[in-house]
Amino acid sequence: MAAANKVPDNLNYLSNISFRLAIEDAPHLTWFCQAANVPGVSIPNIEITNPFATVQYAGSKVTFETLEVRFIVDEHLKNWTEIYDRIIALGLAEGHDKFKSLKAKTDFTPRGGTVSTIVLSILTSAMNAQMEFHFFEAFPISISSLDFDSSVGDLEYFTATATFQYTNYEIRNLLNN
Repeated sequence: MAAANKVPDNLNYLSNISFRLAIEDAPHLTWFCQAANVPGVSIPNIEITNPFATVQYAGSKVTFETLEVRFIVDEHLKNWTEIYDRIIALGLAEGHDKFKSLKAKTDFTPRGGTVSTIVLSILTSAMNAQMEFHFFEAFPISISSLDFDSSVGDLEYFTATATFQYTNYEIRNLLNN
């Protein structure tokens, strides 16, 4: 049978609003999350030249783009400060109290509480989790600024973007489809 004659098993489209994000160490950010990306992945090519042509081969080093999460900032700034405090603690020397406190968290990896796992769940049209993206050994590398401006005419709620780096991510198909 030709591929053009095959009808897909599922004719539903993936919705850009059907997701849920869970970050172990940032429950307030999780609750107010508005957007998250599935980062791109790339591998460099290697060119091998011979007298007749240049032949392309796949390289051996995978590069992951950063994970970016946009969220509404709550009135008490709890979700913004969750990320801010983590960045500050990571940037301080190991002997500093904030770093010691972060490392002492319940994560028993060699890097202690300095990293966490982030799970982005993709939901079906019935809002059931169907796929999960697990980002391993994730840590924040930036958080956007909060710009106050009393000259704005309409009320606008703050949104912020947190950017995370991680070692790799894994895709898990929960429905085995």
